[in-house]
Amino acid sequence: MIIDNVKNIDELNAVLDVVQKIFPKSVIDLDGDGKYNRNFWIEKFNEHPELLLYAKIDGEICGSVFAWEDNGDITVGHCGVLNEYQKQGVGKALMLETENRVKNLDFHGISLGSAESAEGFYEKLGYTGALLIQSDTHSIEELKFMNEREKNYDIIWTNIYEGTINQICLRVPISDREFQRKYETAFDNCWTQMIYGKNF
Repeated sequence: MIIDNVKNIDELNAVLDVVQKIFPKSVIDLDGDGKYNRNFWIEKFNEHPELLLYAKIDGEICGSVFAWEDNGDITVGHCGVLNEYQKQGVGKALMLETENRVKNLDFHGISLGSAESAEGFYEKLGYTGALLIQSDTHSIEELKFMNEREKNYDIIWTNIYEGTINQICLRVPISDREFQRKYETAFDNCWTQMIYGKNF
């Protein structure tokens, strides 16, 4: 297995084409007008190409981790491996190399959002989880009230993302699926996700 970072725009597009095969368009739409499209990654390539990693086995791109700097923090945009190369340590190798590069750039941590199917993977790598709850129609106070009434988990932070999306982040002892689903059913236009972080 070879792990390297993207060196030019043609290589970037080749890796992104594999990423589009890994993730459904509902998750990553590189050619759409959402925030994390090809143009976004071209911009990030120009800032920190060493954080746009891919793995090759037998000359074929089989997985990728792309990360970027956002106000002094490093965020992983995706970590994915083609189905036929899973369970071979590709994802782990990509994440460990990402961590090394983040440290070499003198950053002190990584954060990322996770699909439910990948939560155990990040926990095994030493990442700590928290529950992110977001809504573009309900206030932070409304989102906080349900937590106070139901569980009273510690609130790590609150935020208004891009000026329109109200967010609260809760410290949960384990992935509390029942609590996540309560939010999603009690509030229209509310979505939840486990997010993970690791400090160095």
